[in-house]
Amino acid sequence: MPNTPTHDFLTVATSLVMTPAIFSILRTAEVVQSSAVIVTTVIVVAHNVSGMLFSPDLDLDSRIHKRWGILLFIWKPYKWCIPHRHFWSHGLVIPPILRLGYFFGMIIMLIFASEVIARTFGFPLPDYHQSVAKSIIDWFVGHPVITLSTALGFITGGAVHSIADWLVTGGKHLIHMLFVPPRQPARVARKSYPGSMMWLFNPFSHVRPDHF
Repeated sequence: MPNTPTHDFLTVATSLVMTPAIFSILRTAEVVQSSAVIVTTVIVVAHNVSGMLFSPDLDLDSRIHKRWGILLFIWKPYKWCIPHRHFWSHGLVIPPILRLGYFFGMIIMLIFASEVIARTFGFPLPDYHQSVAKSIIDWFVGHPVITLSTALGFITGGAVHSIADWLVTGGKHLIHMLFVPPRQPARVARKSYPGSMMWLFNPFSHVRPDHF
C-alpha cells in the first residue's frame, strides 16, 4: 500500500490538476467568473481535507489519526465498526460522505454530552446541540451549490486514495498471478478459476490468484 506521505502527495497533485480543469469547465458552461472561482475553491479545499483528514485509512491506526489532535478519540468507534479496507471505507462514492456525516453526528453528540454533564453538576445549559445541528443543516440546504461542491470534493479526495490502493493491490495480484508458480495442481486450479479473478472485483481480497 502507498504510505501516508505518498497519499498526501497524490491528493495535493491531483488538486493542482483539478483546479484549472474545474474552472475551465465552469467557464465553458458560462458560469459567472466569481461563482466559478468560489465553486472551484470549495471543491479543491474539500478534496484536500477529505484526502488528508478524512482519509479512508481512518479505519485503522495511522498517521491520519494524529492529525486530529485531541479529537482523535471521536474516530475510535468508526475504526471499530468499519472493517479494514472494506467497501465502507475504501469505496469511491458513499464512504467519503459517510465519514463526513459521521463527523457531523459525533460533534453533535459531544455537544449533547457536555450539556448532560453540565446539568448533572447543577449548570443547566440550553439545548445547544439542537440549535447547532439545525443551523448547519439549514445553511447547507440554503446553499445547494456549495453543498454539492463540498460533496464532490470529498468524493474525489477519497477516490484518489482508494484508487491508488486499488492499483497497488491489483498490480501485486496481477504480477503474482502471471509470474509466481502455482502451489496447486493444474486440475485443482481450474476448479477454482472464478476465485483467481476475485481481485478484479474485490481488490483487497486475500485470495491468492490461481494460474490457468
